[in-house]
Amino acid sequence: MNIYWRTFAFLKPYRGRLLTASLSAALYSASSALMIWMIGPLLMTVFSMAGVDVSSNGAGSDVAKPQIEISQSATGEKLAQAEDAIGSFKDRAKEAIQSLVRAETPTATLFNFCVLVLIIIVCKNGFNYLQGFLMVFVQQSMMRDLRNKLFDKYQELSFDHFHMKRTGALMSRVTNDVTVLNSTLDLGFNHLVADISLLFLLSSFLIILSWKLTLLAALVLPVLFLFVYFLGGKIRKYSTRSQERMADVTSALEENISNFRIVKAFGSEEKERQKFHKTTKDYFSSLLRMVRIQHLNSPTNDTLASIAGIVMLYYAGSNIMGNTGDMDASDFMVFIVAMFSLIKPAKSLTTTHTRLQEGMAAAERIFETLDTEPKVKERDNAIELSAFRNALEYRDVSFRYPGGDQALSGVSFTVKRGEVVAIVGPSGGGKSTLVDLLPRFYDPQEGQVLIDGTDIRDVTMNSLRSLLGVVTQETYLFNDTIAANIAYGVESYTQTELIAAATAANAHEFISEFPEGYETQIGNRGNRLSGGQRQRIAIARALLRNPEILIFDEATSALDTESEHLVQKAIDNLMRNRTALVVAHRLSTIRHADRILVIEDARLVESGSHEELLASDNLYRRLFDMQHRTQTTVAPEK
Repeated sequence: MNIYWRTFAFLKPYRGRLLTASLSAALYSASSALMIWMIGPLLMTVFSMAGVDVSSNGAGSDVAKPQIEISQSATGEKLAQAEDAIGSFKDRAKEAIQSLVRAETPTATLFNFCVLVLIIIVCKNGFNYLQGFLMVFVQQSMMRDLRNKLFDKYQELSFDHFHMKRTGALMSRVTNDVTVLNSTLDLGFNHLVADISLLFLLSSFLIILSWKLTLLAALVLPVLFLFVYFLGGKIRKYSTRSQERMADVTSALEENISNFRIVKAFGSEEKERQKFHKTTKDYFSSLLRMVRIQHLNSPTNDTLASIAGIVMLYYAGSNIMGNTGDMDASDFMVFIVAMFSLIKPAKSLTTTHTRLQEGMAAAERIFETLDTEPKVKERDNAIELSAFRNALEYRDVSFRYPGGDQALSGVSFTVKRGEVVAIVGPSGGGKSTLVDLLPRFYDPQEGQVLIDGTDIRDVTMNSLRSLLGVVTQETYLFNDTIAANIAYGVESYTQTELIAAATAANAHEFISEFPEGYETQIGNRGNRLSGGQRQRIAIARALLRNPEILIFDEATSALDTESEHLVQKAIDNLMRNRTALVVAHRLSTIRHADRILVIEDARLVESGSHEELLASDNLYRRLFDMQHRTQTTVAPEK
């Protein structure tokens, strides 16, 4: 039951509209039922004025009213009393309607009756529109709030959550699961109220009109339900709806998750929240405009069709009053209409349980995500780290991914301010994991990472990441302009500083060749740029940020020789007078590093300069010789 209360808690800000929508749904059902009840008095009015006897033993009929013998037991007396009470109520109801429309002439009475029917129809469709629009407002508001909550939670969660889950599953929480829950909300507070109200009223009509025929109809109705269900499966029930704004929401979510490393590294969670909230707001506004028109369609068509029907009824009724003829009893007509009108709400209620369970299953998945606690959290008493002054240190660090092998085991080393330290080793040895611990993408299970003697778990996330610049093998760019991508995560800068950063990154030349220059849109994930161009944009972004500590995670390994040369020159410019950790695949790019760390099978196995490691004739020497032989292989003759 807790899942129901948690779901309905999201409706609390909209409880006024929700109650109004539910009341409107009940009034819509009452108006619909009243329209059916009006058939009897209307036929009596028309045909009695035409001189037709519509009593159960109609004019000229010799058929006597059937009598049913009931034993004079206590039960029989109670049944007789109940039947008399029902009959009395039915007569009073008909008389009440007649008193409302009765006029001096038959034509005026019929006109009053038609006006009364028109008023009921307008009220019915007014309530239908009101409950429909308000319910959609509440539903879409709840969907917007849930999506924003889930997106905000994604900004809080640490890397391990995204490491273990597929992107599609993460997106499904925000898109599909919220949509399924929305359908359940519509069922619970809209259709359920309307269907139960209509079912109760129409069932009451059937009993009032004839409890004996009601019992007989109860035997026939299941067959009718099956027939309607069969036909319903053949009919197309859904029309095409515009989803352009929903596509924008999905695109923004996918882009944020794909670029999550950069969002975290540059401390741009709040900016991403604001951007996503704007996207969901635009979707909410566009959908609301569409629904407003959509829900005007049905009541408007119904009202216009009913007006045409009333006009024809008035015309036909006027003609009937001048003639006589045999007609079915008015009560029987009401009974038949009410009985067939019961099929739709009864069928709808049969699917309620299944749809509620689907909605609650979606709610469980949503709340499972909202209840997830980030493993990397900022401590309550975290301090601001204003600058990097002396050294950063890895002290006996061990790390294991959830459900995986040991990624790091007892790693210790120190990097002094201004020192360039390269990290090399076989694939899967733990190199990228090592540098991921510095910006606290993950926290080690054992050991410490310290900056100037302070454990980074004791400092605020923003102050820690403000000291760092990250350039990775896979460049993370956004579907925006070149200028916006270079300036990502930087609050204040000048155009001169922007161009200077691009120039130092060897990017200004190719940027200037675009017709729109720095305002060129680069497409999703920068797909309008080459790999080398994307990498230089990423380096320019790090340069503009002007970080004190740089992290390069195999920044040139995926580039061709020409692009690698340009990017390496940009990296050299970026590392000048800065502290850097460089994860390298091509050893030729890091031979001038102050120190090289060799990682193998989660352990630090060697440390020293390029010359020292070559002289040691261990793993580094073997890796270097292997790459050197590959690079110096004689090219085929031209």
